[in-house]
Parts: sequence; C-alpha cells; structure tokens
Amino acid sequence: MAFVESDIICDLMKIRFTVRPQEERRSIVKDGRLTPALEILKKDGRLTRQFQPSWYGVYSWLTGSAVTNKLYCWPCLLLSTKKHNWANGGYCDWKNLSRSAFLHRSSHEHIKNEVSLKRIEHEGTPTVMLLREQRRLAVLEHNEKVRKNREVLKRLIDISVVLSRQEVAFRGRREAEESGGHFIELVSSFFRHDAELKGYWQTNASVFSGLSKTIQNELIECVAEEMAAYVDREIEDCSFFACEVDETAAISPLSQLSLVLRYVDRKGNTQERFLGFKDVGADRTAVALKQVVDSEISKYDYKRKLVSQSYDGAAVLAGELGGLQTLVKNDAPQALLVHCFAHRLNLILQQGAQCIKQTRCFFATLEGFPTFFTRSSKCTELLHRIVGRIPSLCAARWTPNSTVLHAIASEREKLCQVFQEIVDGSGWDGECRRQAAGFLAKLNDFQFIFLLYCYRSIFSITDVLCDVLQKNAADVNDCNSQVHLTITMIGDLRKEEHFKEVLKSAATALSDLPAPPKQPRVKLEDEPPADGQNAHFLLYNDIIDNILVQILLRFADIKALQFLALSDSSRFPAFSKQFPTDAFSSLADSYGSCFDLDRLKSEFGVIFRDDQFQNRSVSDILLLINETGLCEVLAEVYRFFCLIATIPATAVSEESRFSCLERIKAYLRSAVEQDHLSARATISIETKLLSFLETQPNWYDHVIARFASKKERCIELHYK
Repeated sequence: MAFVESDIICDLMKIRFTVRPQEERRSIVKDGRLTPALEILKKDGRLTRQFQPSWYGVYSWLTGSAVTNKLYCWPCLLLSTKKHNWANGGYCDWKNLSRSAFLHRSSHEHIKNEVSLKRIEHEGTPTVMLLREQRRLAVLEHNEKVRKNREVLKRLIDISVVLSRQEVAFRGRREAEESGGHFIELVSSFFRHDAELKGYWQTNASVFSGLSKTIQNELIECVAEEMAAYVDREIEDCSFFACEVDETAAISPLSQLSLVLRYVDRKGNTQERFLGFKDVGADRTAVALKQVVDSEISKYDYKRKLVSQSYDGAAVLAGELGGLQTLVKNDAPQALLVHCFAHRLNLILQQGAQCIKQTRCFFATLEGFPTFFTRSSKCTELLHRIVGRIPSLCAARWTPNSTVLHAIASEREKLCQVFQEIVDGSGWDGECRRQAAGFLAKLNDFQFIFLLYCYRSIFSITDVLCDVLQKNAADVNDCNSQVHLTITMIGDLRKEEHFKEVLKSAATALSDLPAPPKQPRVKLEDEPPADGQNAHFLLYNDIIDNILVQILLRFADIKALQFLALSDSSRFPAFSKQFPTDAFSSLADSYGSCFDLDRLKSEFGVIFRDDQFQNRSVSDILLLINETGLCEVLAEVYRFFCLIATIPATAVSEESRFSCLERIKAYLRSAVEQDHLSARATISIETKLLSFLETQPNWYDHVIARFASKKERCIELHYK
C-alpha cells in the first residue's frame, strides 16, 4: 500500500497500526517516522514562537504531520493503547515543549512502546529472520526426536505392564544367551513391525536403550504411582473410607503389611484398592505400625473420613490395650473395628479343632493324607490313576481343609484300595508300606470315620458362610444374616436325630469294606455298644458346643452394628409403618457426627415408602440414586448407603492374593527391592483399574512425565 507522506499520520489515526496486516506493519516501521517542517507560528505575548526542525534531532522519537501541523510520539502513535496528546490529539504548544517532552519520554507508557518498537525493528532485519527460521527448524527437529523417544518409551511401558500384569520375570533363564530374557524378547517383538522406529531406537541405543534393570524398575514405579494418583483423586471425592490391614510375614523373610482402602466412588460403585506392601521388620510395635499406616492415609483426611478399620487378628494389630486399632481410634473415634469376618471363622474352626484331644489327632492324621502322596512321583501316579487329586491342607486357611475332608469322605473306598495296593504290592520301601498301613487302619477306624462325617456335616454349613464372607463386595448386613443362619443350623446339629445320622453313616461306611487284618469289624446291625455310643455322643456335642461358643464369642460385636438393619430393603415396607428407632439410635451413637440426623430420618421416611428402593442390595440402591440424579435430593440417605458399602464385611482376601505375590517372587531370579516388588504386585492385583487407565487419552503422557521428572534423562522427552 502506497502512503502519501503528509497523510501517514492521519491514516494511522483512522486505522490503528496494531490491526493492520503484518506486511503493512513491517513497511510502516521500515519507512520510519516523518519529520516535516511545520508551517505554524505561535504568539506568546510580544514573542512569536516558530517550529524548530532541530527538535527532531533532540527527540529521536518525535514525528510530525504536515496535515494537522502537530507533533506526535512515533512509538506511542503506533503502539499506545491509551489516549493522550502525544499519541492521538497531537502537540503544538511550543512554549512548553521541552517540559512536556521530558515528562513524556520518562513515562512508563512511552518506554514500553519504545521497547516494543525496537523489537519490531530488530525482528525485521534479515539476520534476525534467518535466526528465527533456524530456531523454528531446530524446534521442529527437537520435537520430532521427542516424538520418537516417547514412542519408544510407550513400548517399553507396555512391555513392563504386560510382564507385571502376567507376573512374569523380566529377565528369564536365557538372558545370558543370544535370545535374551523376557523383556528383551518382547522389545524385539514390539519393534518388529515398525522399521523406522526400530532403526531410530537401535541408532540411539548407546545413549538410551531402556533395557537396564534400573529403567525397568523406574517404569514400573511410574505406572504404579500413576495408579496411586488416580486412587488419591477418588478418595478425595468420597465421603468415607475404610482401612484394611493384613500381616504378610509368610511371603518373604521380611515382615510386611498389606494395605487396602475401601470406599464408594462418585458413580456409586464400591471399590477396594490395594496400596502395596510396607516393610515393618525393623519395628513391629503398635506405635511403629501406626506411623506406617499414618504415612499412607493421613493425606486422605482420615481423622474425619475413616469409618472402619479391620485387621488380620494379630494382638499387636487389633488388641484393645495399646493395639494399632486403639491408636487409630484415638485420632478417628468414629473408626469402628470391624474384624475380618472370614478370619474370625478361620479362628473358630482352628480353635474348635485344637481344644479337644480327639479332634487334634484327627486333623493331624487328615493332614498326613495329601503329604503322603507328595513324597514320591510313584505315590502321586498311583493316586491319580485310582482316585485322582487330593488338595493340600493349609494351616492358615480352613477352606482347603474342608475340601480335603470332603475328598477323603467321598473317595474313601478308592483310597483304601490305593493303600492296600501299596501294602500288598512289590517295589515299595518299608517306610512307605508302614505309613500306608497306618492310613489304611485309620480309614477303617470307627472313631476316625465318625469324626470325618461329623466334620463333614459342620463344614457343609460353614463352607456356605465362608463363601459369603469371602465376597469382595459383600456388605455387613448380608454377613450378619448368614452368621445368624449358621448359628441356627449348627445348633440344629445337636439334635439326637442328627447325631444318629452321623453315627449310622460312619457305621455304613465301615460295613462296605472288609477291615484290615487284626482290626475289629463294626457291623451295621451292631452299632457301637451303649457306653461307646454315649462317649461318641458326648464327643459329638463337645465339638458342636465348642464351635457354637466360638461363633457367639467372636461375632458378638455384630450387635454394635445394629444400624445395619436400616439398609435391609426387604424390611422397608415394615419400616414405613413402624420406624426402626433402635437401629437409628445405633447409627446416631456410632456415626451421628457424620449426618444431619433430622434430615436423614425424613429421607428414610421417603425411601421406606418408595417401591423402587425395596428388595434391592446396597450397591443397587447406590446406583439407583446415582442414575436417577437423586444424590442431592437424598443426600443424607446416599451418604448412609455409602457408609454401609464402605464398612468391610471381610478384609479383602489377601491370602488369595499372596499366592500372586509368591509367583512374582518365584519368577524373579535376583532379589527385588521392596518398593519394586510392591509396585509389581499393585499392577498385578489392580488389573481392572490399570485397564481403565490405559484407555484414557493422557495415560502415556502422565507416565512419561513421571519418568522424566525422576531425574535428568539422557534423551529429550519434553516438547518445546
């Protein structure tokens, strides 16, 4: 665009410099300021003042318009955002020019505009433009390297996740060979179909290959940390959470604690999140354990939000005097101790078996059956050929014990055949024959068979209870109901007809097989003599009574959870007619500070009369409230059901998860630091959470950002 020299300033008044096209702005700056001689005289009394062209030399920023016959500040005229004479109206007071020019050039607005104009002039030079282009190309080259580095890192992250999720060792047995270990093999496979990226990775392998143990462990830690960050955000949003602690000393020489938090997320789903294993071998006192737990849950405002705590039963953990639960309760009075229901049942069966002489001997013998068949491959082959497989017993858990007992009871005849073949056959050593003869004698011993059928009746009831208690999402109300049903059913076993049924089953089992040599035969028509039958009746009642007493004792504190009745939706119609005052008072005593009780009672009155809420589980009610947008309308009721879903009926069955950790340790050829082992266990255990996070658009960006921030890397990972 061509400008008339005398009109440039007038044009700038009409169309501001900053809104013009870039090329036009460059042209104006390149042409520079106008310095016309102004034809104007100013009379000041007797004196006549005339414009002096030398002023343009004194003030390098000064410009003038021959059209308006006024002076302007060239930088302010172009760039000022404020209205003043030097930028808009023009200046023509020659008498005060020196003073006004001095004040203007010292102003913040003028200095800012002059600096900006100098930058614009500087950027327009060929050298600067060349440098700018070089910078642009350098940035493009840098970002391309970053993109490729991040693509390589994405594949290394995926490989680390796959191996950790599947509990496979990173190194493997063949790492010293040409083929390499599991991690290296997967790296080769992941790059096989991307020749460009593979070439880039191989070219830069001397700088960063990603194959070192340190890099592998750091990637695992970054993935676990990103998972933990998501859990942190979920718990920050929830109203309550419960802490579940188990001792895991059997996994390794280290004494460890596993930490699990239970809560309801914003969608109304109950979550149990594994936080990892913590080494407590140095100090296992309650105070030290409290410090470990504090370090993990203090960031969640547990003094206000922790509503339940459960432990594995160790005295230092759950003891009333000075135990960990007492120390936690001092900080969070509302955190009720809900001892693991499944562990209680385990202790009931354990102590019920150990406190009676006959049952101690019975279970010691029972334990010997699976052990005997693992002594040699020949014994195992014979068992598999005639019987099949007998599961192993577990001293810590009694569910496998029940399975062994049922297996021996149902396969007794075939087991007798196995032992008889060992006793009579050739090719067996003397020790094996002696043990086989002893087991054969036990399988034909009336008291052993009597106890076998006695405990089969008991385990048939307790197995059902165990299944309910082991459910991850089981709520306390369901467990409470099942415990009372179990007490009733075991109490019914004391009836004489049940005893006679067990006695008859034992006698029938013995009558079906010939007794071993020198063993008295028990005939079906000739039941044990009256005094022997009476002794068995007393033993039978002792077993039943002992288990009943243990159940009543160990589940006595369920009464403190009387408020759980408020969540029993099958009773809502009855509650609508007669409000459950006792249950509501129980809630007020334990968690009154967590609710607006008057509002909660009114909301209960609404849902008790609403057919939609009847005959639904706690989780279904939470989802219903969420999906129908009633979270704010029924805010207190929603918090109540969140509380019920948060209180754990059973600590997450870490015993079943410990086998996962043992497999990880078995696959690892070298010792793994505790933090790395815990991170791998987190990835393996929380597979559902990991699968969800992997679908999020920023998953890799977040993990790579954590990896880059751990220390200075030898490759570029940040875009410019």
